[in-house]
Amino acid sequence: MKVSPIQRFIRWFGGSESGRLFDVFCVRWFSFSPIIWVFTKDDKSGYNNPCILTTVGRKSGLTRSTVLPVFPTGDGKLLVVGSRGGTSRDPHWAHNLRARPEAGIRYKRKNYDIKTRLLEGTERDEKFALCCQYAPVYTRYQQWANQYPRILPVFEIEDVAGSEF
Repeated sequence: MKVSPIQRFIRWFGGSESGRLFDVFCVRWFSFSPIIWVFTKDDKSGYNNPCILTTVGRKSGLTRSTVLPVFPTGDGKLLVVGSRGGTSRDPHWAHNLRARPEAGIRYKRKNYDIKTRLLEGTERDEKFALCCQYAPVYTRYQQWANQYPRILPVFEIEDVAGSEF
């Protein structure tokens, strides 16, 4: 696959601290992630609504925010996948959620206090398949992660107040 100079720049920019801050700004104010948009355009998969997930660092105790694509479950909850591109390690936010499942998200320009649950077994497999319907790239990420071996973590997000997303 030939990568254009514009795509190369956006991939570099998306991996930089400036790019991360720009992406957080766009999601916070416009509910749109230019970084997610570029990656889904490259994969020829559909754009998925982003959220800003804010966790508490398990070691530092400081709040940490990251932009992630989220996938609706159909029953008022959301799913996030800790893919980190299919690499050998889980993303830091996944470790933080394991240590402290309470967090916050900004989704569709609204803030929510949430509780998360790490899915396991057949429930995880079913929900992961649902995520792969929205973003087929996760199938490839899981194949890449299998060589380490690593199972991509899937977290279910629920609003503490009980409202549906």
